[in-house]
Amino acid sequence: MTHGELIRKLRKERGLTQQQLVAGISSRTTLSSLENNRTDITTSILFAYLERLNVSIQEYLFYFNDNTTTEKELATQYFYDNVVKQRDLAIKERILDYQSKYKDSKDFYYCCLSIELKLFLNKKHDRQLFDVAEDTGIIKHYLERVTQWGHFEMSIFANCLYIFSSDYIRATFTILLKRTKILSKIDTYQNDLSIFLNNCIVLALERHHYQNARFYIHELNEIAGKTPRKAYDRLMCQYYLELIKQLTQQSAQVNQIIQQFQALGFDDHANMLRQLQRRLTAGVQPSIA
Repeated sequence: MTHGELIRKLRKERGLTQQQLVAGISSRTTLSSLENNRTDITTSILFAYLERLNVSIQEYLFYFNDNTTTEKELATQYFYDNVVKQRDLAIKERILDYQSKYKDSKDFYYCCLSIELKLFLNKKHDRQLFDVAEDTGIIKHYLERVTQWGHFEMSIFANCLYIFSSDYIRATFTILLKRTKILSKIDTYQNDLSIFLNNCIVLALERHHYQNARFYIHELNEIAGKTPRKAYDRLMCQYYLELIKQLTQQSAQVNQIIQQFQALGFDDHANMLRQLQRRLTAGVQPSIA
């Protein structure tokens, strides 16, 4: 099913004429051309049509994919749910599989997955099992070329953060906010941004760049009030600030914050925070905040 065919189907199911759907959005000719597969439309017009049809972006994509899980979605599910449990050999085989898919389809999605798996293995073993210098350039070129970022671009950047310099990440964060502005009203956007900022904070702490960490903590605290993750993100901000105190040889209450997560029933998360604390404070030397 094409985009035009799906829009026509949704419109007719909701009893709207073409003129009723396009009023104040576009010309009827624009919609007619789309529905007859003669032309495409901008994302802003598509979003406006969907809003009038009371169809969310997530629902629209589900319908567009014929109510099935796409190969890309299955690949994403594998990557995020299972990759950390797989043996190195299985991961290397998956890298070759994604590279082959990219070669055949020229779909950049599979290129990115192969790169992310290489980075995962490099970080897991704390050495360069794969030379990713060329891959870094590929990711940078893609992100700089795309002017309208979505979930895909944010995920790429968040998952590949550690290959970039701290200055590059800080500068690109400002660009990210501008390039994702159109998505700011979509429910999943604030969640994506929250995950991205949490990744930035952890990386800044690993690099002992505490001023950058404080900047990202401030940004995370600012957006927390706009998301369903408000309580979680605000508590994470407290955790990070207390962790910085500990890392800079100040009196800190990191364990008390972790106990709050545990009291809320987040036992696994509390254990993860303890592991991060131990890793970052192992052999820590006095440093300048």
